[in-house]
Amino acid sequence: MYNETQNSTAEARRLKKRELDRKAQKLARERAKSRIAQLESMVDILQQDHSNAQITTLMDQLGKVTKERDNLLQVLDSLGSTIRRHFGDSTTGEPRSDTKSDPSQHASPAQSTPSERIVPITTRRSTSETSSSTILELSINPPPPDPFTCDGWNYTVSNEPYPTTMAFNNSILPPTGNGFIPTQPLLPDNHTPPEVVDVIIPKASVLCPCSSPTSRGANFHGVKPNIWRAINEVLVKPTKLSAKEIAIEEYNAEDMPVRAILEGWDSIERAGKMTPTWRKLRKADELCFTNCADTERLAAMRICHLLIMYHGDPTLERRATLPRWYWNRPSQALPHSYGIDFFVWPGFRERLIFCQHQYCANSFWELLQTNLKILWSDSFQDTFYHNAHTGKYHISPLFEQRIRNINAWTMSTDFFTHFPELSEDIPAYMGISTSLPSPPYQNQL
Repeated sequence: MYNETQNSTAEARRLKKRELDRKAQKLARERAKSRIAQLESMVDILQQDHSNAQITTLMDQLGKVTKERDNLLQVLDSLGSTIRRHFGDSTTGEPRSDTKSDPSQHASPAQSTPSERIVPITTRRSTSETSSSTILELSINPPPPDPFTCDGWNYTVSNEPYPTTMAFNNSILPPTGNGFIPTQPLLPDNHTPPEVVDVIIPKASVLCPCSSPTSRGANFHGVKPNIWRAINEVLVKPTKLSAKEIAIEEYNAEDMPVRAILEGWDSIERAGKMTPTWRKLRKADELCFTNCADTERLAAMRICHLLIMYHGDPTLERRATLPRWYWNRPSQALPHSYGIDFFVWPGFRERLIFCQHQYCANSFWELLQTNLKILWSDSFQDTFYHNAHTGKYHISPLFEQRIRNINAWTMSTDFFTHFPELSEDIPAYMGISTSLPSPPYQNQL
């Protein structure tokens, strides 16, 4: 009897517990359904209030990201093609040493050590090659953010030579309305001690003429200074010009180079007309162009002054005063010696960025001075005229137009017997003709 009573009590407890469990589960399901309904209602309200604005914002962000991706792919296209081209050149021919110098003095970037591994870069398409007689201009719109501020030259500098897989050619990016995102240099290793920044960037991996202690900007025990190092020490990095300085530079821009050739730099100094910019150009002229003919000296000073003015006033309006072939190539976003920017030939500028130490000996500059030719059929006296009313000299409009044509900047054939590889970058002097082939751009200004 006792056992039956105990069993019935236990059964009643189980039934009661089961009933409570069912009620608890039912309440939980109802709460979940209520919460889901509340969330769905909230989503509907948010979609009604903000859907259009959110979609517009997201689409704008997607468009910007897509544009940045396309710009980066274009830069990779250009660098990839130059790397493949140089790799092909390095396998078909030995790199040459500089003229009149010991081959052991130069480090050839085209030679790889056994421990180095060449990593090909795959691109979506190949860019076209330019001919040896025509150098294309680079036409790009300014990328955001503004790349024309002086910060463009304040890059992180590495004194290590560039890998041999980085190279150059005459490939020009396809004309496009998109700008290019500046290439950001790699950050230095945190464990590497800071080095003194040199004007020669990057340094040579072995001792070469521009790295020798006797190759500084001043004479050392009677040893002639290295011209390439000296010119980079003279030019240094650009400094921003004030509005007053810009006005003075523009006022004397044409008079100064003509007067320097006709009367000498000392006469300008005595007259108190020299500015910091023209003092730089005076030293550059005395270092690099004293053995050039007067026509070539005037052309070089005029075009270099235009570039210095742009670097000191880096605006779109100022850039428009430069010939388009003088605009920066994508490779010029890499850290490099500042003097490279002043060479007029785009392909040669790119070559120097990757292997400047093949051309840093004074013998190169001696050949450059004696072989540089501007295709100008008239005399030096026809390159300028004198304004009797103001007493100032002005450059002839015809000569100004001529030096803005890249095909007018040539080298005599003797130069290419010493540097045959540069025939891909620099037009050869074939004599004076009545007309010049037009560069592959309608607007040469």
